[in-house]
Amino acid sequence: MSASLDPVSRLLAVRNLAIDRLTAKIVGIFAEEGIETLVLKGPALAEWLYPREVRPYDDSDLMVAPENWVRAVSVLERLGFVDYLGPMAHPRMESFAGTGFVRDDENIDLHCALHGLEGDRETVWTSLLAGSEPQLIGGAELRVLGRSALLMHVGLHAAHHVKGKPIEDLRRAIIHADERLWRQASELARDLDGLPVFASGLRLLPEGVELTRRLGIEDVRSILHELRYERIPMAEGIDALLSPGVGMRQRLAMLTSELLPRPEFMRWWSPLARRGRLGLAVSYLWRPVWLISHAPRGILAWWRARRETRGQ
Repeated sequence: MSASLDPVSRLLAVRNLAIDRLTAKIVGIFAEEGIETLVLKGPALAEWLYPREVRPYDDSDLMVAPENWVRAVSVLERLGFVDYLGPMAHPRMESFAGTGFVRDDENIDLHCALHGLEGDRETVWTSLLAGSEPQLIGGAELRVLGRSALLMHVGLHAAHHVKGKPIEDLRRAIIHADERLWRQASELARDLDGLPVFASGLRLLPEGVELTRRLGIEDVRSILHELRYERIPMAEGIDALLSPGVGMRQRLAMLTSELLPRPEFMRWWSPLARRGRLGLAVSYLWRPVWLISHAPRGILAWWRARRETRGQ
């Protein structure tokens, strides 16, 4: 650890080191069970994009093959980790493709797919594993995404979160990576059916807009992630509800989950719901009012995004 780090950076570096050791331990246990693992973001981004700096991260971000998902979850549960997102059972919270596990102050973010890639999950996994590279993490040699796949993930992750650390990762990636790598990342995103989300992520920065022009993807966009960038309540839900291919039964399930979410979701959504049974009951009464009041603006944003997309 560098002696030149300030006290706060030193604490963050110590925290990163503890997470890296947990990552190495979990990957080692997975390996004993015959489960291959890729390490996403975290230490891979820190080593490449934050030289001589500390990029803090909060969890071990791991990916396994879809066929190994159930076994990997079983291993984590055996080790005392608990899925903290699953109980919310909300359509736009994390799902089978990726969810978070906690054990005291330790966090594992487990994936069998990357958000924004619509291609076959097995194909996605095989492609990412084939292009992976070794990196020393927590005292062990682990597999991380290859540089072009890492750039693709940076774009996808920026589109998913639209602010904060993922945007800083994107800014630095545009500075550090040459155009050859960005072209490979764009081609990989296209191959794995994730180009619209990737392009929408790049456009979150002015320099990313220029990059999309050079890559020839300036007119490629994801309606969902354009709406996410606008951060208009209800717009994402309306897009999911009215998306082609969604059956009536799925639409009814979505509406039910929006009107009557589980108590776990309500406590996450509303501070009032955390104030005992009365607060939870009042928040349930308020939920339909909130949805109805925000629906017109959400519908307008969704309609505008659809119209602009059809016009390109």
